[in-house]
Amino acid sequence: MMKTCPECGSNEIISDLIVFADEALSGLHPPYVELVEHPPAKRPFIWVPKTAASGFRAEVCGECGHTQFRATNHAELLKALKQGYASQQFALKDILTV
Repeated sequence: MMKTCPECGSNEIISDLIVFADEALSGLHPPYVELVEHPPAKRPFIWVPKTAASGFRAEVCGECGHTQFRATNHAELLKALKQGYASQQFALKDILTV
């Protein structure tokens, strides 16, 4: 958590702000990142990749506007990364091909 601004040194920090996009106002989810399990070499007939996702919280300096984002589910993202999950989505044809 940001205590002082790394840009201007101020301690006027606005914390724990939810990060939204315009689509979020219409009931959709706020922006997020997602890691996806790679398909196994010998994929079963029915296979759905596991995922790990995280939204964001922001901290904003009230003096200069410097902003930092923090992942809300960073531990799950790290665990998934260590298990080989990747941030890119697979093409639908790759997932559905048996």
